[in-house]
Amino acid sequence: MGPGSELLLKLDGVSKFFPGVKALDSVCFDVLAGEVHGLVGENGAGKSTLMGVASGALIADEGRVEIAGREMRGDPELARNLGLAIVRQEPALMPDLTVAENLYLGVPERCRPTIAMSVGWATQLLRTWSDDVPIDAYDRVASLAPGQRFIIEIVKALASEPRVLVLDEPTEHLLAEDVERLFARIKNATGKGVAVAYISHRIREVQKIAERLTILRDGKSQGTYNARAMDEQHIVELIVGRELDREFPPKAGVVRSNPAVLEVKELHGPGFSDISMEVRQSEIVGLAGIDGNGQREFIRALASITKRRGLVRVNSRDLDRDNLAAASQAGIRYLPGDRHQEGILAELSVRENFSLRSLKQDVFGGLLSRRNEAERAQQSIWAYTVKTPSIETPICALSGGNQQKLVLASVLASEPKVLLVDEPTQGVDVGARMEIYRILRETAARGAAIVVVSSDGQELAGLCDRVLIFSRGHIVKELSGSDVVEHNITTAILTSTTVRERAPAQTANFWRWAAGDTAPAVTLALSVILLGIYASFVNEFYLSARNMSGILPLIATLAIVAYGQQLLMLAGGIDLSVGPLMGLILVAQSFLLVSDASPSHQAIGWALVILIAVVVGLLNWLLADPIGLHPMVATLVTFMLLQAVSLLLRPVPGGIIADDVMESVGYQIGFVPVAILGAIALGLALEHGLFRRSWGLILRGFGSRPEAARVAGVRPRLVLVSAYVGCSVLAGIASIPMMAQIGTGDPNAGIGYTLASLAAVVIGGASLFGGRGSFVGALLGATLITQVNVVTAFLGLTDAWQSYLLGGMILVSVAFYSKSRQMAVAK
Repeated sequence: MGPGSELLLKLDGVSKFFPGVKALDSVCFDVLAGEVHGLVGENGAGKSTLMGVASGALIADEGRVEIAGREMRGDPELARNLGLAIVRQEPALMPDLTVAENLYLGVPERCRPTIAMSVGWATQLLRTWSDDVPIDAYDRVASLAPGQRFIIEIVKALASEPRVLVLDEPTEHLLAEDVERLFARIKNATGKGVAVAYISHRIREVQKIAERLTILRDGKSQGTYNARAMDEQHIVELIVGRELDREFPPKAGVVRSNPAVLEVKELHGPGFSDISMEVRQSEIVGLAGIDGNGQREFIRALASITKRRGLVRVNSRDLDRDNLAAASQAGIRYLPGDRHQEGILAELSVRENFSLRSLKQDVFGGLLSRRNEAERAQQSIWAYTVKTPSIETPICALSGGNQQKLVLASVLASEPKVLLVDEPTQGVDVGARMEIYRILRETAARGAAIVVVSSDGQELAGLCDRVLIFSRGHIVKELSGSDVVEHNITTAILTSTTVRERAPAQTANFWRWAAGDTAPAVTLALSVILLGIYASFVNEFYLSARNMSGILPLIATLAIVAYGQQLLMLAGGIDLSVGPLMGLILVAQSFLLVSDASPSHQAIGWALVILIAVVVGLLNWLLADPIGLHPMVATLVTFMLLQAVSLLLRPVPGGIIADDVMESVGYQIGFVPVAILGAIALGLALEHGLFRRSWGLILRGFGSRPEAARVAGVRPRLVLVSAYVGCSVLAGIASIPMMAQIGTGDPNAGIGYTLASLAAVVIGGASLFGGRGSFVGALLGATLITQVNVVTAFLGLTDAWQSYLLGGMILVSVAFYSKSRQMAVAK
């Protein structure tokens, strides 16, 4: 960096307000080409908010943002096109998409290959990080560990060929070797003139990598300094606004005479084996080791989150294997390391997140006392100095450190006998870190036994009475007393020579396959074939040309409306109005497509199919998106409105569709209706687009995680309006083959297709939460439902059996898909 370096990022007088809090107050920050500019401050100081404004994810209420000399205001896509890339504190990845798909969507269009080449391209990007990186381009992001997700986020940012690179707490989940890789790539980037803004709570890290350092406190800048010329203690005092005692709280001293609270004997589980240990009353025991050596798997097994075998005893009482309820009853509590995935319920309030682990304390006479709950939450917020506008604030609005303190408060409110802590100060500023150490030591002093897993040797040395070193799934060394120092911990980790016992893969190959996109289609295809074989043995007429010519049009109609439902469900929506929409179109046609209608009237009738569908789709979108009604409520309103209009036009069925129209719509090639051929072709075309075209990737990405898709440049409003209108148009198209089956203007003809279309897509593998699904699965789901309805008639069963079987298929499908996707998610 030279004195004439270009100014690539400039934030001038930026202020940002949230309900009840001024997050930023006239902050100025800039980064020159070839420079690393550090940004430090306490949790809640406004660091991530400032970078959110810089990236376009947030809009400043006051001030100006310039990237490479051009003003940008609340437009992530423009920020990306101007050359800004950001690694966020919580990776902006879409969990239901693969690594390759996330990388593809996450870079600007100028940096993307063709979708067909994206897997090979993603593999090459991963190898630029490390030749032995344990991530496959085909892996679904939901299956990755937190550290792996951060690597993907960093690789994605670097692949954007940025002029400005923003790194927000990039090392919190990284191993030591990956931190060194990151620093090497930062130096390489600045050597090419990239401007880097580096946010971290780790002061030594910032001083090592940055030239300048800006300090934020309570949303205000405390000045910009030469990073390497400042004293670390001075930086800390500027961050917290006072002198801070950075000494660890005193240890308990001799606890060997205390009774054992936690006893473990010969414990085995995924990632570890033959572990025996004990933790005594008021003792804090640390677990150290290079990540992946079994220490995290061990404490998760102690908490009964994962499978184990062996003896676990709390206060001389044996604990049932793999029983969460028994672990909780015994007083075992777990503070997760990945708070975003396991520690908080992001959309619930601070009060609700606090009380959920100790609700029994707020229940009196079988009723929940909101007053008592609120008082306990408020007291804990004061005691743990959690910064929040109110206890009703959604916890997702809090900074990472304040979220961590609230989760800790929630866990401790349940008065644990054994506290299992994974990375207690991850993402926490230096001031909050000391508070957490004090809280843990005070909890131990009250008689709890505490087990701490941490990747920070200094933290373990300062906090713990004993430290157990894990290597390859075994405890290889114990340090106690004066031996518990950082040097000894590091030496023991690096010099261990144990051999890991062979263990089965954590996720069986079957569950990996079952969680994939092809499993629903294969499963349904086999079900259809087997049911067809069975039906043909029961009644030889089942496979006759006459019977098939009757079944196939029913499949075509249901399949096409199911495609519409699938399209919207991929975006996270649902449409209850498709059935009445089909009925309304049929009623309209009964006035226009009649035998004595003029060609112009018939042309109007065909045009109305699309026109009515588009209007209904826009109405559904208007109610669900701009107005903000839940999709189920919005489309239920439309359901009733459309049905009312149909009944006004045709109180009873009437109006005969012209014979020539019926013949055209029901045209067959042999015994095969053209409608089924069209439905199959449409399904295959949509399936190809879903996985091989950018619109399908955008749709799945948005449904998987809307906010991550938005910051990747996806336009949410455009996605939603396209999905709602597309769903209605496909329902309108489905009314055409239905016309040949009904032949008259029946206002109730389409009602059954609402539930049937939902059943078809759910059976076909769609996720009700968005992001997952298949049009081929919807086609096969429609086939199976229609087949079951016909087979029950062939077997002489009552109509009730159709409902029983349909409900059973939905239940089995949802249970199977949910279980498989749960098994494939990283633990």
